Amino acid sequence: MSDYQYTPEHWSQGDPVANYKAGQIVAVTVNDRAATRQAIITVLKKSGYTLVERSSWGAKPPRDTLTPSNWDYSDVVIHHAGHSYSCAVNEQGAIEQMKKAQEYDMHGFYDIGYHYAVSCNGEIFEARDVRFVGSHVMGDNTGKLGIVLLENLAEAGEAWQQEYSRKSLWEKLKGTLDIGRDAVAFDHEMPTKAQLDALTTLIKTLKEFFNLKALGGHREYQLLAPGHEGRACPGKYGMQVVTQMRSAFGLAAPSK
Repeated sequence: MSDYQYTPEHWSQGDPVANYKAGQIVAVTVNDRAATRQAIITVLKKSGYTLVERSSWGAKPPRDTLTPSNWDYSDVVIHHAGHSYSCAVNEQGAIEQMKKAQEYDMHGFYDIGYHYAVSCNGEIFEARDVRFVGSHVMGDNTGKLGIVLLENLAEAGEAWQQEYSRKSLWEKLKGTLDIGRDAVAFDHEMPTKAQLDALTTLIKTLKEFFNLKALGGHREYQLLAPGHEGRACPGKYGMQVVTQMRSAFGLAAPSK
């Protein structure tokens, strides 16, 4: 397998570099996924963002072996952390939120389900290693990069409308007992400029490495998944972010 040097904007197309200065080049090995992960980190740093890697926020190791990705990422799925989250005041607070999110997800999955997280202050976190398939869309995670915004972006009552209104009486009663992070919202916070700027940079970087075609909210993808159930995530205000990012990057809405 040959080694080439690519600038980020040439990575997806596989065009060899010519007439670039050394400081503009990110060295990677073709099809080396570990090198690609590192190159993503490097490009983010050049853009002014130091990715907070798993080891830096104290992630627990996965409970079991994760499924390697086929490296066919074509979609970005936007989530919000949900009703029990509010904007962290600093990076340490966001680290605690990451630990909380991982702990929650590991009740049902082997690891935190998302690939990346973005705090209100604009910190970008590595969640699940991008080399492994995520667990953030029930029934269908193939080809999907999951990004969670570490706050609540729903209006009160959205969960009832999106998730519970069509259920049987028993399911409705049961749902009030075991509601998770995508459920009832007690308040919301609009995305901050720092968060939107960081999310924009993250998506721009991922778009340079993967052939992204679509971007949507969790609720949109969940309705397309086999045996789907409704979801409020990422909330009314999160869906405004989704619309903004789709327009900014010229990406399509989710479709089968």
